[in-house]
Amino acid sequence: MAVKKIDDSLCHIDLEQPRAGFKNFISTWVHKDKDLCFIVDPGPASTIYFLKEKLESMGITKENLNYILLTHIHIDHAGGTGRLLDFFPKAQVVCHPRGIKHLINPENLWNASKKVLGEVADMYGEIIPVPENKIKFQEEIGRQEIKAIETIGHATHHLSYMFKKYLFIGDAAGVHFPIKNNFYIRPATPPIFNYDSAITSIDKLLSLNLKDFKICYAHYGIRNNAEKMLKIAKEQLTIWKQVIESTLSECRQLDFEDHVIKELMKKDVYFGNVILFDEEIKKREQKFISNSIKGIKEYIQKSLKEE
Repeated sequence: MAVKKIDDSLCHIDLEQPRAGFKNFISTWVHKDKDLCFIVDPGPASTIYFLKEKLESMGITKENLNYILLTHIHIDHAGGTGRLLDFFPKAQVVCHPRGIKHLINPENLWNASKKVLGEVADMYGEIIPVPENKIKFQEEIGRQEIKAIETIGHATHHLSYMFKKYLFIGDAAGVHFPIKNNFYIRPATPPIFNYDSAITSIDKLLSLNLKDFKICYAHYGIRNNAEKMLKIAKEQLTIWKQVIESTLSECRQLDFEDHVIKELMKKDVYFGNVILFDEEIKKREQKFISNSIKGIKEYIQKSLKEE
């Protein structure tokens, strides 16, 4: 579990999972200075004990961890929140209002996670409840230094956070992986997905003053020029929607997904960089790519029925 120092107060921690291909995939962001200490997305239950050790090695204790900020409540981002509170009970959890009840009583969330992710959900570990008195929503956090912004699309309970010159984006701008002199991005659009909400959320962020901001991905890493990366994410969503719509109209049901991926490899240069990964990462991505295609496909089909 590697710790990368971004500046004097911000660190990026890799939450490597006990499965091939799941290194440099899930991460948490940790800020600590003399006045404010918070983490963004503590990750699944499977790596909370390792995260605890890393936090303690950074001088973070149950007395000085102020906030656990959740971009959303999906198991790989927030499943370990309740367990982390066992070690840092004074921390305040911040979450979108729509997600709070599911963290207090996570049975439905856990069942949905198993349905979508299968054995990967078992690897992440069962979701631990968060005490009701430890979780709330705040738009402005930590003496108004942190601003929570509703960015739904990937999930109806998704938030992004602005702090200093950093934008903690969760999954609202897709999944990113740094590659030498390049990068890979794919949409994070699992069922249930809303294309219009996702585009609106990105436009909302683009309307803010993001000059000189860095974008901090949950999956995975950091890039300069948050505005540029948001525009890439928006364009990519448009490309994927167009390709999937076109394929649906051709009724290629038997080889639908294969056809979509072949077309995306031609038209989406950043997604095309998947060929640069080793076989273990390609195997991991195959499942998530399928879910992303399915989410957009179901959105299109639902829209057609409503029309």
